[in-house]
Amino acid sequence: MTTPHRTRNRDDAGKTSRRSLADSAGRIGALLLLAFASACAPATPTGGALSPTPRGSYSWSVEPGDLIRLKNWGAPEQSGDLIVNERGIVLIPTVGHIPVQGMSPDSLERTIVRAFSGRVDASRVDVQILRPITVTGGVRQPNVQIADASASVLSLVAKSGGAIRTGGDSRVFLVRTGTPTREVSVADRIGDLDVRSSDQLYVQDPSFAIRNDVTIRAAYAIVQFIATIVTVYYLIRQN
Repeated sequence: MTTPHRTRNRDDAGKTSRRSLADSAGRIGALLLLAFASACAPATPTGGALSPTPRGSYSWSVEPGDLIRLKNWGAPEQSGDLIVNERGIVLIPTVGHIPVQGMSPDSLERTIVRAFSGRVDASRVDVQILRPITVTGGVRQPNVQIADASASVLSLVAKSGGAIRTGGDSRVFLVRTGTPTREVSVADRIGDLDVRSSDQLYVQDPSFAIRNDVTIRAAYAIVQFIATIVTVYYLIRQN
């Protein structure tokens, strides 16, 4: 004959077993979800928050591939964007060929003003160096952006349509052939990074876990719900 004491012990043991089963099912679901998230996360280097490069770290000088934006307010027909060829020479209308490679913005402006030989008022001539920079990776419109030294990395990403996936900070890397790839801050100015026209700014998507935080939490809740249903079904079958 079964005593009440023994029945109560079996009931307590059954409750403990049911709780243990539910806890185990929840832990298994969580581990499966974590494994899925880890498998989908890109293998990218991790590091602390980046500080912008100090201003004035580099002096931007003319190099082949640059554009020289010339505005001659006294003679608008002589204004335009002039390409520096592979030999570092630019052709200026009514003036001719001028070697400009390696010149600073101030030296370039003085050289062009002198080239007009007093035909224009120097105060009405404006010269600006522009550099074509390739923005690629996780942006909506990968392309070449024309930027001056004051442009920020973030502005070039925005002009390229912004990040494809939102939800987390996009990481940006400066890619240059023959040198190690380095991460840069989106607050950096192009002129402070010593960016060349042959370089690329590669935008890395936020990791799977960051951009899908809400989805992961929802999936975790679903896994817990399924685990509960399985546990209830098991208990019904036991009874």
